[in-house]
Amino acid sequence: MRSIKLLTDAVGPASCAVDRWYVSDGATAVGPVGIELIARGLEAGKVPLESYVRHEAWKVWRPLSELAVVSVDSAAPTPPYHPRPAETIPGSVMDDITLPGRPVFPDEVMPQDVLAGAADLDDALLLLFNASVLRTGADAGLVHVVRPGGAVVLYAHGPFSRDMVGERTSLVDPVLAAAVEGNTVVAEPAPGPAGQALKDRLLHLGVACEAAWMVPVLAGGRLVAAIELGRKAPRVRASELAIVEALVDALANRADHDAW
Repeated sequence: MRSIKLLTDAVGPASCAVDRWYVSDGATAVGPVGIELIARGLEAGKVPLESYVRHEAWKVWRPLSELAVVSVDSAAPTPPYHPRPAETIPGSVMDDITLPGRPVFPDEVMPQDVLAGAADLDDALLLLFNASVLRTGADAGLVHVVRPGGAVVLYAHGPFSRDMVGERTSLVDPVLAAAVEGNTVVAEPAPGPAGQALKDRLLHLGVACEAAWMVPVLAGGRLVAAIELGRKAPRVRASELAIVEALVDALANRADHDAW
């Protein structure tokens, strides 16, 4: 049996004064809730340790694992594990909907829930990116946000992600040029100029991607960001594109509503 304590005293007195937190597993964001409720959810296995958490006063999300101290009672018996026979699982669909790389369907993710608690556009893009990586099992990814003079990598996922954050890309880049027109780019089965540029850029993250795609984020009729994702395994599923596009649509609606 395990018990979990969340070290809220390590994140500053302002965060401890008001017990109002948001937690996101990449598919949904819940809150505000008390920190003890999150801890009980962790102990019960209802909240993944890989989730992100944000206090109401914060402007950024942090990995929940940074705040969690897990202790295990070694005397407690370990419950038996009975795996489900592989032949009863249709295709590659698994029972655990939180499993990265599992095929997903539009009715399993509520895009507006993913973005709950976002303080601004950059915050919403992080939640969107986290959900997209989780739900598609992406091995590499970039979020380009449009700034004066071009686009800048705001978030990255991959072995060399820190090296890519802050990199600038011209809007005449073939991928971003397609994004400005509101077009999605899928670099398969045979990548064109935009698809090849996309795969080359993801290679800078240290991942040779067989499958790669980009979804533009438009708000108020203009490009505000572009989400690039890639995976070592070939083939992009239509359901995965649908999920990312639904998340992008929800962000665009939220951006228009909140005037981000």
